[in-house]
Amino acid sequence: MSIEVVINGKTEEIEPVSVGDLLRSKDVKFEVVTVELNDEIIKRGSYDSTSLKKGDRVEFVYYMGGG
Repeated sequence: MSIEVVINGKTEEIEPVSVGDLLRSKDVKFEVVTVELNDEIIKRGSYDSTSLKKGDRVEFVYYMGGG
């Protein structure tokens, strides 16, 4: 059974997974991203224990160095 969530502004149908599983499925390293779930920042240590639900809004925020 899939659920509909919004990831970085795009609606996607996914299997119910944790935030950590979603990051792994998209080949995103935990160390380079901050995740917002429904406008709240999720702590890295909670990625695997935070489950996504129908209608959730997920944003991946990347930090880049430079000058």
